[in-house]
Amino acid sequence: MNKYICAAIICSLLLMITGCGGEDSGGEEIELTWSTTSGYSPEAPTQAASEHIAGKVREFEEAYPNVELVTEIQNSNIDEAMARILEQADSGRAPDLAAIDSYLLDRYKDYLQPLDDLMKEKGMEEEDFFPFAQDVMKGEDGKIYGLYMGTDTRVMYYNTDVIDTPPETWDELIETANDIQAEGYEGIILPGGRGEGASVTTLWPLFWGKGGELVDDEGNPAFGEGENREIMLEVLETMQRAVEEGALPQRMSSYGAEGDLNEEIAGGNAALFLGGSFQESFLKETLGDDFENWDIAPLPQMEGGEPASTSGGWTWGIFTEDQEKQKAAFDLITDTFITGEAMDALDQLPALSTLYESDDYDGTEFTEKFRESLETEANVRPSATSYRVITVEMQTALSDVIAGNKTPEEALDDAWEVANSN
Repeated sequence: MNKYICAAIICSLLLMITGCGGEDSGGEEIELTWSTTSGYSPEAPTQAASEHIAGKVREFEEAYPNVELVTEIQNSNIDEAMARILEQADSGRAPDLAAIDSYLLDRYKDYLQPLDDLMKEKGMEEEDFFPFAQDVMKGEDGKIYGLYMGTDTRVMYYNTDVIDTPPETWDELIETANDIQAEGYEGIILPGGRGEGASVTTLWPLFWGKGGELVDDEGNPAFGEGENREIMLEVLETMQRAVEEGALPQRMSSYGAEGDLNEEIAGGNAALFLGGSFQESFLKETLGDDFENWDIAPLPQMEGGEPASTSGGWTWGIFTEDQEKQKAAFDLITDTFITGEAMDALDQLPALSTLYESDDYDGTEFTEKFRESLETEANVRPSATSYRVITVEMQTALSDVIAGNKTPEEALDDAWEVANSN
């Protein structure tokens, strides 16, 4: 009996010395490498986002005292940041957890760990996400390899005091733009220059609306041949006609991002513009009480086109094969980013459709209409490596057509030639 008493005493002393081991110690010390953008870190540019993320990181560190969270802030150049992570993964040096631009996720799936079991533990189903997000997250084997966080969509904003019925086609848009100019307002305000905003807001929704495909099944450029060429040419011809009929100002050829429109909007002379859901907060802040006169509608399409928009956003991917790290990483991203509270703090739209019914998600005046767009109109850019040259060349083509430097056919042929020479 004495030997058991002695053993118990010794064990008690050891527990006191080692900080009571077992469950209380949180397990063996591990290091979790978290590669993220500055916007999805405690260094986020807005106070609401920064405070939210910093608070959740503190909660994570308290819940996982054995985990040392090593935060790596990615290069602000998205292309360079994504290329670096892919290079790290290819050489076996990938971070344990990383933020990945959503449309590029497919390039990383050979290196990422499936998340199905972790999602199940959280009571999260694939069907809880919007259809476009499911397509991004799922691999060819049917498993989930990334968790879609926040997203966005493209719409037409318009002043209801000036425009009674929002135009649904570009014929109607051109007519509306000329009518409102007669009342002293600007015509069609949109990104039409060299920048990704021109692609995702102006070009691709029209192209996709008519069934166009930017790349083929092998990821090669396809926008300039066959039926795809006819559709893309129609897009550029529509822009040319809008300029020639005085509806689309040629200065739009220098605006490559949606944010480039903000000065025009702030001037008070814009009665409509094509932009992103993320511009709602700017519009509200800039217009003050006049914001109540504004509404949104689907992007106008070419004749015969179906409603279409572009959605972006970011996903989280887990590279580590260590199951303990996987669990910690998944808890970090879901508790910090996949909640209604997070979406409000980050001023983003949830890709998880069930969050729209959540008590902790407030949303905005336009949230329900944004949700409808995400449910039925959203498209995602192709992950093919050829996309980078395609988008740059088509931005140049659009800018040249709006500026009057090239005809639609010349601009498209030049873009197609460069895209196929790489």
